[in-house]
Amino acid sequence: MSAPRLKVLMSTGPLKHHDNPYLQQLVTDLSDQVDVQPLSWRTALFFRPDVFHVHWPEQLYRANGRAKTMVKRVLVAILLLRLRARRVPVVLTVHDLAPHDQDRGFERLLSRALERMFALRIYLNESELNDPARGVVILHGDYRGWLQKQGVDLTPREPHRDVILFGLLRRYKGIETLITAARDADATLTIAGRAIDESYERELRALVADVPSAVLDIRHLEDDELTAEIFNHRIVCLPYTHMHNSGALVYALSIGRPVLARRSPFNEVIAREVGEEWVMLYDGPLTAQDLKDALSRTPPAGLPDLSRWDWSTGIALHMACYRGLATMAHDRRPPARVVQALLEAEPGFAAHSAFNAPVEIS
Repeated sequence: MSAPRLKVLMSTGPLKHHDNPYLQQLVTDLSDQVDVQPLSWRTALFFRPDVFHVHWPEQLYRANGRAKTMVKRVLVAILLLRLRARRVPVVLTVHDLAPHDQDRGFERLLSRALERMFALRIYLNESELNDPARGVVILHGDYRGWLQKQGVDLTPREPHRDVILFGLLRRYKGIETLITAARDADATLTIAGRAIDESYERELRALVADVPSAVLDIRHLEDDELTAEIFNHRIVCLPYTHMHNSGALVYALSIGRPVLARRSPFNEVIAREVGEEWVMLYDGPLTAQDLKDALSRTPPAGLPDLSRWDWSTGIALHMACYRGLATMAHDRRPPARVVQALLEAEPGFAAHSAFNAPVEIS
């Protein structure tokens, strides 16, 4: 008789077609091997998971509107009590080092309670800011296979514009500096994506109105339209004031467009991995000269080497994490011992990344 399938509760809600494609790939591929359930009132109250997997913790207790926010907070408080009572291990995928908006009041209490429950962290990159005693590296998978499955045309084509920024439009992404730099560099610019709030959308519209060469497309683009739009530009620019991971950067590299981004530990690692012709780094706030220098470079040929970012390895290592955590659920081991046990049980971690070295425990 085969062993029962592991039950994994995902902190995100039911998938929608415009959700983060990283999450869509992860949940879709994991569902072939484990019972993956999205967080809802029903699953929070009645589902008995073997593992709770958290992405973007702040989304657990934030919503649009006061009433929805209060409902979410009650839901999460009940969920955490149930998980703690049943000793369900909690794993965090570290998409960001900290929330983009500061936790306040009751949010801070929920955040601290949740953080104390993390048995393991999954790091999506090999940044020096990661703590090897608290987690393992499972590199962010690329998007090329996903796009091919969606029937997206990935044939390279001649660009007719200079610079594009795409994805959710949020204040920390430095979009204002990009608009100014493009204006001063006399470069054509496209900004594509949904704005995080209406006030920020108004601000961006006002800025772009004074830059004739800039286009602001405030909407969600489907993968085929987004890919075609990226191909129509010579480079992707991501002038985020801080960047620990970026799905947009991985998306651009997956289809073969070079990226200009601010220097950070994460971006330096990626530049070393794929080559500085693919990830061009600058220091300090973005300037017109940074854009001119990037646009003056000869475009790289072919595609960057993303062979280490394959999804089959990533899914296998996620499964190893779930199995290990479920086995150790009642041990209440500290994170360093959880990491040590996982690395000893699954050699694939060490083969995947040099970051996954044996943990020394004093």
